[in-house]
Order: sequence, then structure tokens, then C-alpha cells
Amino acid sequence: MGVGMKTNIAVLFFCVLTIVGCNSCSEDVRGTMADNIRGEHSQLTFDYDPATIEAICTQEQDRVKARLQEVAGISVNAVSFENSVQALERSLAYFSSALEPVSFLKYVSPDEKVRAAADQCEEAVRKLYVDIFAREDLYQVVKAYSLAVAPNSDPIDRKLVEEYMIEFKRNGLELSPEKRKLYIEKKKKLVELSTEFDKNLVEWKETMEVSKQDLEGLPEDFINSLEKSPAGNYVLTLAYPHYYPFMENAKSEEARKRLEVKFFGRGGDRNRVLLEEAIGLRHELARMLGYATHAEYVQTRQMAQNPKTVNAFLADMRSKLIPSGQENLKELLEIKKKDDPSATAIHSWDWRYYENQLKKEKYQVDLQEIKEYFPLDVVNAGMFELYQTLLGVTFVEDKGAKRWHSDVLAYQVIDNKTKKHVASFYMDLFPRTGKYNHAAAFTLLSGQVKPDGTYQLPVSSIVANYQAPSPTQPSLLSFNEVETQFHEFGHIMHQVLTKSKYATFSGTAVKRDFVEAPSQMLENWVWQKDALTKLSGHYKDHSKKLPDDLLNSLIRAKLVNSGIRYLRQVFFGMLDMQYHSSPKVDSTAIYEKLSGDVMLIPIPKGTIPQASFGHLMGGYDAGYYGYLWSEVYAQDMFTRFEKEGLLSPVAGAAYRELILEKGGTVEPIELITAFLGRAPNNKAFLDSLGLGESRAISRKTK
Repeated sequence: MGVGMKTNIAVLFFCVLTIVGCNSCSEDVRGTMADNIRGEHSQLTFDYDPATIEAICTQEQDRVKARLQEVAGISVNAVSFENSVQALERSLAYFSSALEPVSFLKYVSPDEKVRAAADQCEEAVRKLYVDIFAREDLYQVVKAYSLAVAPNSDPIDRKLVEEYMIEFKRNGLELSPEKRKLYIEKKKKLVELSTEFDKNLVEWKETMEVSKQDLEGLPEDFINSLEKSPAGNYVLTLAYPHYYPFMENAKSEEARKRLEVKFFGRGGDRNRVLLEEAIGLRHELARMLGYATHAEYVQTRQMAQNPKTVNAFLADMRSKLIPSGQENLKELLEIKKKDDPSATAIHSWDWRYYENQLKKEKYQVDLQEIKEYFPLDVVNAGMFELYQTLLGVTFVEDKGAKRWHSDVLAYQVIDNKTKKHVASFYMDLFPRTGKYNHAAAFTLLSGQVKPDGTYQLPVSSIVANYQAPSPTQPSLLSFNEVETQFHEFGHIMHQVLTKSKYATFSGTAVKRDFVEAPSQMLENWVWQKDALTKLSGHYKDHSKKLPDDLLNSLIRAKLVNSGIRYLRQVFFGMLDMQYHSSPKVDSTAIYEKLSGDVMLIPIPKGTIPQASFGHLMGGYDAGYYGYLWSEVYAQDMFTRFEKEGLLSPVAGAAYRELILEKGGTVEPIELITAFLGRAPNNKAFLDSLGLGESRAISRKTK
């Protein structure tokens, strides 16, 4: 989400259950569950109409209820792993596998009615998960087996039992019947709040008209791509392909401010209310289970283990970054004074623009010129080559695969050693009305061992919003977007190269504060000269690579404004922690105060940027710190490639085996230690920021 991973309909469950649908929208809907789970990429279909979505959703809910009733009916004196925990796991995994294409269409379908039907199905399924993990009969069956589990049984099986027991308890199974009923009601209310919040964002269609003068500083190709209003003005949407180029290049401070205010108003005051209500409900639920706060409830299941550790980490990062952030602001203000000698501050609508000017003046980095060397097809080809070399796979376009839009590309992943098709993925990269408006990696089908012993081939999709090609030029990526594409594709590799035995632990179903690390580690390649050569090629002549002077300037400018940018991440982490450490919050007042105190750049008065902060409603609640936390491990893991070679097949194979394939079957700290051959530390991360202090990260206080 944002630059990150998007979870699916099972987000209320403790794993990321991943799913694929049936091959037909009519008679085959009545097929068996096993028929719904396909291994071949080309057999997936996304051609559902609203009526079929409703029918499938209802049918599969009825089917999973019947299967779970069978599990719940097992006598506690006759339980075995196979008829209790494993049966529960398979029932839920198959349920998800029958519905994920339906849920996914909520985010990507070009048909508004299909999106609405998929949204309704997702809400119903999320509520059903609340009911499932509040069932006393299921809990007693799992508990009976947990008390009898043999200590010498398969460790992955034991971990699965443990996870289910924890999840039942975290969903109120040790509460009294009266309290449990209230708990379930509140959990379902949370589902409704989240659904409405997301819907409001997707349906937010506000635009801003600007004059040709307001567009001074923007490249002609951008201006020519804009629609015109009846009055003859140019129309800007609030989508990323419009917002970021405008904020980085528009000379008019007044126009930048107007767009910033509109951008910070997405979702409207209704979303602010929804967020604050959700925060209050989360606190109530946490207290019902004996936790002091929602943050404590979340973090006891993460690497950090508790809010004290998280708050100390964020405070430490803030103290280290404040001096560089202050220097950044001073430097930006000096440049701004060239335009306005009376200027006394850098505002939220200023920093991206003057950061761009700084790169041009001090480092001779022209972001628009650099963009010409990163056409999307060249970036993807170079990215594929690097990932294929590192991970021992080959990507083959699957032109026969069914897809949800004509722009979507589909690929099979072939293992280089076995020559077998091991996974598949899609790429949906251009914006359109109603589509998910960030960059994310969606799991569509989890890797898992099926009952017949064969392995279910994983399927995932990148969803992004890069500027679409025009009649005169292809889609061109900014360098930040190149990095984003590399990051999201790292998530895809984590998802599809899994070898997890169970869907519960498949791919990116890991600790939330570790999930970004594998893809963050892979971002490092976009900053290497050899890699940049592979990733670049002028859109008019692909043989013309990014010139050395531009390449060297780009690398030298890597840390420009890094204090502000990393303080921004610290700010988001602290904001999230403050929101989820109180029973009731004034989300705007907290946002206003922390933006000035931590990022050093206050938000415009009267705006509500938290109303569009989807992370806080979509799975990163009390977990946003994880972006920074995981980057510590990402930079440490990269040191092995620096030592052994950026394209070392040995290091690449170890990364695939020890980090990507394991999924959530092993604790992250153990994975990292195995890959590095030592305990991790934060030296590489601090060095990458020019802060240069090292401290070991222990297993207990990370």
C-alpha cells in the first residue's frame, strides 16, 4: 500500500490467505472446491458480472460454513492434526482460493458495478472471518489437539497449531459469551468502517483547473496529456501521475498550494470521522483482551514485540535525523529566497519543488531529462534481467492468460534448474477510473501443498499508476517510479517464489514489520551503475543509455533532502503510534502538531491528510513504523551482495532459499541471521544515511 504490499480479504485473519477463482461464471460455479483451485496461469479468469459475483460469494460462504461444521463436529477425544488444524487450514485456504479473483476486482475492474459487487463480497467475507474465529466449537477442537500435539511432530505443523490458537484467543475466545458477542459486533463494525473509508477514496473524483501560466515549469508532454475544461483551462486530477510532477515542477507557489490543499482533502471529513471511530473501536477491542492499547495488541505479534521498543526506535531515529533535516530546510529556503526574498519558511507545498531545484542547481540532476531514459518497457526488461540472474528464474510472457483489462501483462515464472513453471504474475501499471490508486503487490493465489501432494502454483499482481503512453511517446518513469517498480516486483518475487507448506505462511505472510525488508533490499540495485545501464535506454533510441554525467549526478544526489524524507517516515510512524495508543483522538490536531515537530514542515491549516491515509485503515495500523524498521534489516542483508558480488549466483540463490522461499514458516530474525551468517546490526542502515553508528540487534530487543 503506497509503496508497499496490499493484503487481501483475509486481512482480519493472522495470515494472508491468497486465492483464485473458478473457471466459469455459470454452471462451473457449482463445481467442487478442488475444481476451483487451478495451477495453470492461463486458466484463471476475471470475467465476472455483478450477479455472478453475488452468486459465487454466497455459494462459497455456504460451502466453507459446511466444511467448518464438519471440523467443529469432531469429538475432542478423536482429534488428530489432519481432522482438526489441517482440515481448518485447508477449508479456509480453499475458501479464499474460490473468492480472491472476486475480491481483487474491487481494486482493478474497469466496470463500476463489478467493483461495487466485489466490494460487497469482500465486506461479507471479512465479517465471516470474524464469526469463524469467534466459534467456540472450532476453538475447542483446535485446543484439544494443541494439548495433545507431540513435541517431535513436524515443526511447521506445530507452528500452524500455535498460530491458530493465538488467533482464536486474539478474537475473543477466552471472553465470556456476553463479552464475546460484543467483541464480534465491534469487529464487524470495524469492517464496515474500513470498507466505507476505502470506497470514499476510490470514488473521490475532485479535480483542479489551472491556467497555462500555472503550468509553467511542467514539460510539454505533461501539459499536452491534460484534458481541458469547457472554460479552456487544464484539468488536474489528484492521482499520483498528476500530483507528483506538478508539485515537483510547477513554478507557481499559489497553484502548488491549491493542489496540496485539495490533495490533503481526499476522502473528505467523513473519512476523518471513520478513522477516528476505527481508532476508538480498536482501543476498546484491545482493552477487552487485556492489552493496554491497540499498539500493544498489534506489536506483541511483530518483531518489535512491544510499543516501548517501537517508540524508542522512532525517537532514536528522530534525534539522529533532526540535524540533517534542519540543514535540508535551510538549504531549500536559500533556494526559495531566490524566487521570493521575503520567504521565511518552507511549506508542505514547497519542499518537493525546491528539492527538485536543488538537484538541478547543485548536482545537475534534471529529473525530466532523466525520465526520458526510463521508458517503462526498457525498465521492465532490465529489471527482469537482473531478477532472473539473481534468483535463477526466467520470465516468459503468457499471451494466452485471461486478464481484467487490455493494458494488463501476464507472465509465467520458469525455474532455471528444473525448467518447470513454478509461478505466475500480472502487471497492471496505468491509471484508470476507479482503480486502486497507489502501488502495491496483490497475492491472487498462495503457494501451498495440496492434498494430493502437488504444489499449488502462486500467482500475484503488481498494481501501479504510472503515466500512460501517449500517441507521441511511451510511458516514461521518473527515477522514484523506477525504484517503486523495483520495490513492488520484489514483493512479487517474495510472493511467488514461496515454498511454504501452508497458505498461512505463504510468501509475504510474514511479520508486518519485516514484510517490506525483502523488497527494500532489492531496491539497492537501482543505485548501482551497472544496473542503471541495464534499466535505461532513451525512449527515442533504446541503445542510448543514461549518460555517465547524468548517472553520476543521480547517484551523488541520492541523499539530497534525505533528512526531511526520512523524518517524514518517522513522522508517519509516530503519528500512527499516537493514534493507536489512546482511546480517543483528535486526529487533525495530532497530525498538525507532529508534522511540525517531527517532519519540521507543518501541514496547511484546515486540511485533513489523514482522511486519505489508507495504510491506517488497511493493515498497517500500529505498524507503519515497519517501513523504517525493516529497512534496517534490508540494508544489512545487502552487505552480503556488496561482499560477494551484486550478481553473485551464490548469494542470489541463498537469498531466494533463505529469505524468499521460507515465507512465514521461520521467524524473520532467524532468516536474516541464517542469510548473513551472523546476528544483524544497524551499521549499514546508518551508514547509508551518513549517520555512521553501529549497534547489534538482539533477538530480544530488536
